[in-house]
Amino acid sequence: MDIKPIRVEVTCLFCDAALQAEEEREYQSGDLIKCTACGEENDFDSVRDIALEKGEEQIKAKALKERDC
Repeated sequence: MDIKPIRVEVTCLFCDAALQAEEEREYQSGDLIKCTACGEENDFDSVRDIALEKGEEQIKAKALKERDC
């Protein structure tokens, strides 16, 4: 079975714009990520959890589609 990577965009909790990490910055629990579109600060843990949920949904949908083929 060929496993293809999926891409999940991490988005702002306030305006839904894609969040851009500062160059060479590693984020960890408790950090705030400033949205370049609206200026709001997003909690790293919250945006990470939402991105993980989106990724899980994509994987489930892909698995169901392949199962039905």
